[in-house]
Amino acid sequence: MHIYLILDEQTGLLLFLFFLVLIAWKPEMLPTIARELGKWYNWARKSLDDFLREINEPIYEARSEVMRTINETRQSVMNDVDPDILRIARALNIDVRGKTKQEIMSEILRRLGEGKSG
Repeated sequence: MHIYLILDEQTGLLLFLFFLVLIAWKPEMLPTIARELGKWYNWARKSLDDFLREINEPIYEARSEVMRTINETRQSVMNDVDPDILRIARALNIDVRGKTKQEIMSEILRRLGEGKSG
């Protein structure tokens, strides 16, 4: 009976390093070494997370500021449009979202002009 062990390059390298460490240090030192490596890994991960947070925080703040400005602008445009114009546009099945008063009026006039000629 043959046992085949399939290893990729990284696993083979890790096993080689493990045996190298085992030869270089006494087996009794391995738990101490592993503990220190774990501490270094946690420190590096926390440092990377802090760095990424510092980089991304201004981006997220700017994005939320832009989105808030867009929403305020949309709301002010919709508030500037006469409610009667909005009622007529909805009756003609015109989508008014994100359109200016002039665009809504042009669409209403176009639709009404189509009704006369048809």
